[in-house]
Amino acid sequence: MVMYAEDRTCITQFELAEMFEKDDSARDYRSAFQWYSQSAKKGYRRAQHRLGSMYARGTGVAQNYIKAYAWCKVSASQHSRRALLKLKRIELHMSARQIEDARKLSRQYYEIYAGPAAH
Repeated sequence: MVMYAEDRTCITQFELAEMFEKDDSARDYRSAFQWYSQSAKKGYRRAQHRLGSMYARGTGVAQNYIKAYAWCKVSASQHSRRALLKLKRIELHMSARQIEDARKLSRQYYEIYAGPAAH
């Protein structure tokens, strides 16, 4: 499935990431993070939300609330209610300066990975 996902859609990559994150027999958080990242960068909002969640928890990657916020903001901007709720929880762990930096980063991510130029 890995070779298939490398050349396929963001949905296939997302499904592979889910397998690595959730399947007890195949659990590998770093691989899940890598596949969510590929899918998120193709504009898939569910992957963007999961990527933000992994950054928030520090699962498969070093914890980074700024990147967590930025990815969840991009997903929320594409009408993900779950990402919007996650965004509110992430903000509780951030200073005003971090939130400002995260908003700047989210605008950059949006233009690259979700805006009209991304599609």
